[in-house]
Amino acid sequence: ILTRDSVTTQVDGVVYYRIYSAVSAVANVNDVHQATFLLAQTTLRNVLGTQTLSQILAGREEIAHSIQ
Repeated sequence: ILTRDSVTTQVDGVVYYRIYSAVSAVANVNDVHQATFLLAQTTLRNVLGTQTLSQILAGREEIAHSIQ
């Protein structure tokens, strides 16, 4: 991930999700797990890309809250 101050970082994350409608998940999405992974990855990149490395390191709790 490239931060606002042009530092390349590697980020590991954990995503917990729940499928509320199995029928919708199967009928509307080809691969629910891959779609969820891509959504989480894109969201993380968008949030972290707007911050500097020092902001990311200092504000992990705020970042987690903003991603939810």
